[in-house]
Amino acid sequence: MSEEVTYATLTFQDSVAAGSNWDGNNLRKRGYPAPSPVWRQAALGLLALCLMLLIGLVTLGIMFLQTSNEFNSDSEKLSQLQKVIHEQQDNLSQQLSNHRSFPTEEASLQSQISSLLKRQGQMAIKLCQELITHTSDHKCNPCPKTWQWYQSSCYYFATNEEKTWLNSRKNCVDKNATLVKIDSLEEKDFLKSQPIPKFPFFWLGLSWDPSGRRWLWEDGSVPTPSLFSANESAQVNGSKGCAYFQKGSIYISRCSAEISWICEKTAASVKIGDLDE
Repeated sequence: MSEEVTYATLTFQDSVAAGSNWDGNNLRKRGYPAPSPVWRQAALGLLALCLMLLIGLVTLGIMFLQTSNEFNSDSEKLSQLQKVIHEQQDNLSQQLSNHRSFPTEEASLQSQISSLLKRQGQMAIKLCQELITHTSDHKCNPCPKTWQWYQSSCYYFATNEEKTWLNSRKNCVDKNATLVKIDSLEEKDFLKSQPIPKFPFFWLGLSWDPSGRRWLWEDGSVPTPSLFSANESAQVNGSKGCAYFQKGSIYISRCSAEISWICEKTAASVKIGDLDE
C-alpha cells in the first residue's frame, strides 16, 4: 500500500515536474511579457523634456551670444557717439571763442574804414578847394553861388542890405540857414579876412535871452568864453540886446538897429565824381 502511494506520488511529482518543464520551455519560447505602457510614456516624456531643455539651453546660448554681440556693438556705437559729441563740443567752444573775437575785429575794421573814409573826404575837400581857387564856379563846390565856403559851412555876406536883427534872421531862414554862429577862433579869423566892400557891421546869431538871463546862439547853445577878448567879455556880460561883428571883434547893440548880416548853413559833401574837370 505504501509502495503504491509512493509510486503514485512519484508519478505525480514527475508529472508535475514534467509539466513545469514544459511550461518553462513554453515560456522561453514566448518571451517575457511587454513592459507596461505607463512606463513607456513616462520614458518618452522624460526624453522629450530632455530634448526641450537641450533646445532651450541652445536657444538661450544663441540669444546670449546675440545679446552680447549687440551689447558690444551698442557699446562701440556709444563710444563713437560720445567721441562725436566731444568733438562737436570742442568745435562749438572754438566757434564761440571766435564769435567773441568778432566784435573786436569788426570794431577794428570799422575804425579803419572810418579812418580811410575820413582821409578820403579830407583829400577830396583839399582838391576841390584847389579847383575852386582856379575856377570859382567849379561843380565840386559844396556851396551855392555867391556863398563862401569854409571848412564844413557855407557863408552868405549880405553886404548890400541892412535889416534889423529879427529881419536878418528871417532872411537867413528863407535861405535855409541861420545867422552865423562862431564856434572857434579860426572861424572868427576867417570872417575877419573876408573883404567887406561897403558895410563893416554884420549881425551874428547871438542874442540876450530874457527868460534865462543869458546870451545864447540861435541853436540854444551858450557862447564859449574863450572866443571873446577881455573887452568883448565885458560888453557881453554887461549889456543886453544883440551881437554884431566888426573887423574881427564882437560888439553889442540894440536889436532894432539896421545893419548887414551873415548867414551860415552846412556845406554839402564834396563828391568824388565832381572832382573831374
